[in-house]
Amino acid sequence: MPPQVEEQQNEQEQSPPKSSGKKKLLIPLIALVLLGGGGTGAYLKFFHSSGSSEAKTAPETAVIKDMDTLIVNLADSNEKRYLKVTMKAKLNSKAAEEEFTARNFEMRDIILMILSGKSVDDVATPEDKLQLKQDLITSLNHALKKGQVQDIYFTEFLIQ
Repeated sequence: MPPQVEEQQNEQEQSPPKSSGKKKLLIPLIALVLLGGGGTGAYLKFFHSSGSSEAKTAPETAVIKDMDTLIVNLADSNEKRYLKVTMKAKLNSKAAEEEFTARNFEMRDIILMILSGKSVDDVATPEDKLQLKQDLITSLNHALKKGQVQDIYFTEFLIQ
């Protein structure tokens, strides 16, 4: 063999393979990428409060619907008693508010029928008023198709 070829073979035998140097550099690089990705994923899942998935799944904002003041005769048999009531309805969506407004005559009828069926004793205590709220919510929700009444707020409640 010529002396130059022998020299090249000796150099190749003495120098470490190039691929092992690349492996030593590649392994820490992969570990760094995996740790960075894992840390970022953990941060987004557990600590980041305004993620895009939360914005997509957020429920619609409740809408407060002002209602007209109603005056009804109470169902007391021995004397004439009146109930004057003003309410606000908390609806679960804008669509529910639009339906409630469009069908206002039906909603008022439902409320008037329930209120006029009550006596003074049926609406005298705070517990009675809570039961009245539940009765109103249930009846109105049976009529609504595009949303629900979440709560009723009495802003005026006068028995005379």
